[in-house]
Amino acid sequence: MKADGAHDVYVLKPGDHQAGVDGDSINTGLLHTVRFLIQFAALTGDAILRIFSGATEGTKTTAENFRYALASAAQGAADGDKLAAWTTAATLTLTAATYQNKLLVVELDSDQVTVDQEWATLEFGAQASELNAAIAAVGEARYKAQDQTPTVIK
Repeated sequence: MKADGAHDVYVLKPGDHQAGVDGDSINTGLLHTVRFLIQFAALTGDAILRIFSGATEGTKTTAENFRYALASAAQGAADGDKLAAWTTAATLTLTAATYQNKLLVVELDSDQVTVDQEWATLEFGAQASELNAAIAAVGEARYKAQDQTPTVIK
């Protein structure tokens, strides 16, 4: 099965990112929307999640607003596939008691990104003493006429 117009991106490999880390930058100019799927495992302390835009890959100029929803239960548990209500923020504090072992879905609409700053970079701050997570993203391609969407990362 092929999802028409979907563009899948592996943004951050699994690991302990407690020292702070940036995911791969995504060119939102080639996408309508980007949905980040963040699967947390062990999380100790509070980390900060932000999405920045910039004119080039890896440049973090402006903190962007994004929407997010958290799974209602831990991975593998009943209701682990149901999302809570959507909320909008520019900064999200990832509290261990709330986010550990859960899926967090974060959405960024390309038409809401700062003009001339089409590169989006998701950042985990270095506040937590343990932050095990992996991130994949699904983008809605702007140009669907081709069999293969042009790459949105470098």
